[in-house]
Amino acid sequence: MRPANVFLAGLGCWLPAPYAASEAVAAGLYDATVFAESGLRGVLVAGPEAPPDMAVRAARTALGRSPGGAAAIGTVLHGSTFYQGPEMWSPSAYIMRELGITGAGGTEIRNGCNSMLTGVELAAGLLSYQPDSRPDILLTTADNFNSPLINRWDSGPMGVIAADAASSVVISPTGGFARVDAVVSRVYPEFEAMARGDEPLFPPTGSAGRRIDTVERAQQFNERVREIGGTSVADGLAKACSDTALAALDTAGIKPSDLRWVLVPNGDEATTRNCVMDPLGLDVSRSQWEFGCGIGHASASDQFIALDHLLRTGRLDAGDHVLLFGGAPGWSAVAVVLTLCALPSWSGSPTGPTMPTGGAA
Repeated sequence: MRPANVFLAGLGCWLPAPYAASEAVAAGLYDATVFAESGLRGVLVAGPEAPPDMAVRAARTALGRSPGGAAAIGTVLHGSTFYQGPEMWSPSAYIMRELGITGAGGTEIRNGCNSMLTGVELAAGLLSYQPDSRPDILLTTADNFNSPLINRWDSGPMGVIAADAASSVVISPTGGFARVDAVVSRVYPEFEAMARGDEPLFPPTGSAGRRIDTVERAQQFNERVREIGGTSVADGLAKACSDTALAALDTAGIKPSDLRWVLVPNGDEATTRNCVMDPLGLDVSRSQWEFGCGIGHASASDQFIALDHLLRTGRLDAGDHVLLFGGAPGWSAVAVVLTLCALPSWSGSPTGPTMPTGGAA
């Protein structure tokens, strides 16, 4: 998709304080060998904060940075990966009520860690149908992994740690600080069972009181499936990632070398290199891997936390191209190409530590 007149008009994040990975090792929470190999420094931990409340805080920042504010919102799309609150309940309606948004539409997106990027794609398709009085679309996402149903310190390959955070973006047809030049999303169903393993489809894992173990599910899949189409599972996934990212660049009409930054899910350096940076012919320093090492994998927020960080620390300029890429178990890949139109008033130069210290960003 190469949309016309789709802009990011507002951006906000809410980040809790980081918890050092070294402290987790000392407390027996995080494997010392995995810690040494992964290079991950820490993870954001929100305590008892409810994800919808986290999303509201991020959205208030995004709306405050958007010219139209809450009054211009015609649709609210809320994305999530983990539990948001009571079952059979609408977090998007709660978020709208807390923000004072009435007379608008809204729904929830459940596309795992790609929920926010999928929201950009859906918003691009919906913008032309928004009423003139409410032309903008608000995207929110938040997750809190403080739950006995999951072990954040053993929730992904190579020591990936599940982090708590929220982010929000205002999508507008009238202008903004960044233009959406391309969105490419693809589903690779041959890898679907990697996130399912041997789990039954019913009853749902959480409702049955069973612990969610994504690492074990992937191991079960890998024991059964060594190759797909003559290619190893790891190589197949890497190709799925790179094909999607390259297709987005082709759609936008730019080359990998034109990119200022590539923003990907926060994980280990090897995955960042193998799946995205090496196929693009770019050094890992062009990603925000080093910054993400102190964040953890904040579900669907990773790319937008990094984008906010780059803007606030003065590391982007008008005319820069940025690739936002995500892969989510299921298995889907989404790539969004942005071009910076103008630096927003809230962007600036580095003024302090690059690590979050809690609260709104």
